[in-house]
This record gives sequence, structure tokens and C-alpha cells, in this order.
Amino acid sequence: MHSSHPKPISHISAVLLIASVATIWGFGFPMTRFALDGRISVGALMSLRFVLAGVLMFAIIRAKGIPIARRGVLDGIWLGLVLAVIFWSQTDGMRFTTTAKSGFITGLYVPLTPLITVAVGQRVKLTSAVGAIIATSGLYLLMRPTVGGPAMFATVNRGDIETLVCAVLCAIHLIMMGAYAKRTNAWLLAGTQVMVGGIVSVMVTAFLPAPYGFQNLPQTLPQLSVWGPTIYLALFSTVFAFWGQATAQTRLSPVETAVLFCIEPVTAAILSVLWLKEPMTMQQAIGGGIIVIAIIVPEVVPHLARAIIVPDTRP
Repeated sequence: MHSSHPKPISHISAVLLIASVATIWGFGFPMTRFALDGRISVGALMSLRFVLAGVLMFAIIRAKGIPIARRGVLDGIWLGLVLAVIFWSQTDGMRFTTTAKSGFITGLYVPLTPLITVAVGQRVKLTSAVGAIIATSGLYLLMRPTVGGPAMFATVNRGDIETLVCAVLCAIHLIMMGAYAKRTNAWLLAGTQVMVGGIVSVMVTAFLPAPYGFQNLPQTLPQLSVWGPTIYLALFSTVFAFWGQATAQTRLSPVETAVLFCIEPVTAAILSVLWLKEPMTMQQAIGGGIIVIAIIVPEVVPHLARAIIVPDTRP
């Protein structure tokens, strides 16, 4: 019988795992673009992604003999409800705001995470907080268009508010995951929240009018440009990613995780240039470089400080 508690992993393994998850989510941007270009609705895509992933995850849970602990299921349900609102608020928000504003506002979960962490009484490492501040400035340069400048934030619309709700909930989800991952098996935690997200997506999509519901699914799903990305999003962006996050957050704080997740927009920006042939400005390249620095700072500075304070006395 397998224990319901997650097995501990090393700190460096947790860092590499979150970096892998963020990279996979970065690839998810072009995959989502391809699927939506095939005219599948957002609701149908989300429903297929989460239901397929949830079924596979629970098959893995059964195969591994992981006990279905009541506390783990409840933890997953709460996370799944938050997850569903995150995806729907961000997606609906993009109907009313620009992609640039949506990207930057969503990225605000990076500085919001340490703020909320402190507000709920948890400790935050100084280097992680500094990394979050640096990452936020990088996100601003990466997502903000050169045309319009700060004026693009002069007006606030419904989409901006919905996307801000998404950013706040992203930070809350990271903090919740950090707490729950230490007491619940990673597969059970990930599988339950994904399945809950899928059930909520199906229930919402079923009542949406055409073309936002399931009406066009029989015509769109047989296309390679639709079912291929859908499988990628289900297997990699969901099954592996949410298991990886649940596993890694047994060793990483929510703030460390938030900073590492900045790899996602950097990966998406690189792929937009190399794969989707979209232009990248010098400003965006600098923003991506600053994010890389923000990721390195929390990991390298403590080791450098220890090396300076405790000099090597070996002969």
C-alpha cells in the first residue's frame, strides 16, 4: 500500500521540475493558438483538456494503488474550483482587453504572491521577494507594447478587472498548493483538481450558445490542428504539469514557484518568434533577460553569501 503523503525530493530537483512545467506551459500558447484557429470553442477545448487529463490521472492513481484520502480529495476540490475560475476569468477577459494588457495583468501574480503570503502570516525569503520584484519589471517589458506606452493602462474595462481576478487567484492557488502539497499525495491532489476543473468546464460550456459551446465539436475535433494540440494540452500541460507542481511545491515556497513560473512567458515569447514568426523587439528581449536574472537571483545569492561568510578553509 502506498502512503498518501508525498515523497520528498531535493531542492534542485524541485527547481528543475517547476522549470520544466513552466517551459511546457510556454509551449501551450502556440498549441492553444493552433487549436483555436481550427475553430474549436474555448469551452470545448478546456472541457476536453481537463476531462481527458483527469480520467488519465485517476487511472494512474488506481494503477499505483494510491489511497483516495478524504482530506486529499477535499484539498483537490478547493484547488479545482479556484483553477476553473482562473481559466474562465482569463479567457473571458481576453474578449474585452488586449493581449498585451492580459499578459501583463496576469503576470501580476508574481508580486502578489509574496504580498498575500505575508498577509496570511507565512514567512517569505528576502531573496525570493527581490526575485519577484525583478521578475515583475521583466514581465512589464516583455508584455508591454512599444506603441502606446503607459497610456494603454489609462482606461480600465471589464476584461482588465476579470484578468486581475485571475492574477489574484493564481497567487492564491500557488499558496494553497504549497500548503496542500505537503500533506496530500501529488497524484491525488493534481488529479482531483484537474477533474473538478473539467466538470465545471463541461457544465458551463453545455449552456453556452453557439459558437461558444460544444456545437462545432463534431466538425472541428477530427482536424489534426485541433486534436493534436488538445492531446498535448491534456497530457503535458495538464497531467505532467499539475503533478509536477504538486510534487515540487513540497520543497519550494509559493514565492519561489511564482518566480520560476516566469519561464512560461519567456518560452512563449521565444516560440512566438521562432515558431509563429512574430516579431520581437529589443525591449521584449531585455524583459526576457531580466526575468532570467530574477530566476537566478533567489538560487545563486544565498550560496554566494554563504561562501563569503563561511570561507573555504580546506588545505
